Amino acid sequence: MSSADPSSNDAQLSSFKDALGAHFNPASHSDALLGRFLKARSFNLELAKTMFINWQEWYARESVDDIGRLLLFEQFGKLDATNFFQITTLDRISKLEIREAEKLELYRFAACSKAAWKVVDKVVVVMDVKAYPFLQFYRIQGLISMIANINSNYHPETLGQVLVINAPYLFSAVWSVIVNIIPADTASKCRILGSDYQAALLEIISPENLPAMYGGTCECLGGCNYADVGPWNDGTVEGYPDTFWEGFTQRDMDAQAAVLAAKMAEADVVKPAAAKRGSITSLKERFSRKGRLAGPIPAVEGNKNTSRKSVTESIEEEDVFVDAE
Repeated sequence: MSSADPSSNDAQLSSFKDALGAHFNPASHSDALLGRFLKARSFNLELAKTMFINWQEWYARESVDDIGRLLLFEQFGKLDATNFFQITTLDRISKLEIREAEKLELYRFAACSKAAWKVVDKVVVVMDVKAYPFLQFYRIQGLISMIANINSNYHPETLGQVLVINAPYLFSAVWSVIVNIIPADTASKCRILGSDYQAALLEIISPENLPAMYGGTCECLGGCNYADVGPWNDGTVEGYPDTFWEGFTQRDMDAQAAVLAAKMAEADVVKPAAAKRGSITSLKERFSRKGRLAGPIPAVEGNKNTSRKSVTESIEEEDVFVDAE
């Protein structure tokens, strides 16, 4: 089937819906969503059906119901793998990855599509590996494999391209390992660049959207390192920002601080009538300085752009702690 032939596309979608039978819900499964599964499996109906059902079953295990390209910059070289796994686990990072993938798909993509007047459903990742100690790569092999498989199997065709920059000579040996632990389709979308990467980035990224530290002209307020700016929160698109997606980090810190304070009180570390230093407020301030907590989601109004209950709304207490320093 040629993807350029609209009638063929319609016929394939119709056949796919028939093949899915009771697994297809017109209210929740858009043609764009179904099309991603078809494309991910080269329009093989049986393979696409298997992938789709696996996706539904995966969400069921997480206690949920069914349901131009974005830019993401990752400074991977700053990751301290040794300390990283002293404060968190693969399971907790899995929960965080699920939440971020859902925020991308259900919130950021929706806002970008509305702003661009066309479907925006892919992301370009620029991964800076400068100064990463690759001799310690074995410590994060499981993490890379887990993230790649979550996105490939449960959020298909949302990755447009990965550009690895500042890759040293040693990275070629590491890459030979990576290609064996990530899906082949993901590996095919990766481009490895050295320190002379600026021209390659500017081929696909306009200067105003490329951080100045990478050769562009973008200088976000407060620095591009921690910026989260786009149509979903800059006030340019009606209906955005959405308080549910924008506020979950602070809600998590509040809830996590309350849980820890209660546990400390039970252990007589903090008495119910303790001084201010041991209060929930002081714990919140401490965690705000230290890093970012992602845990329980209190009952709040969900994203008004979808009726699907997301995994993000079902994350358990104390699931994730990620050091932001």
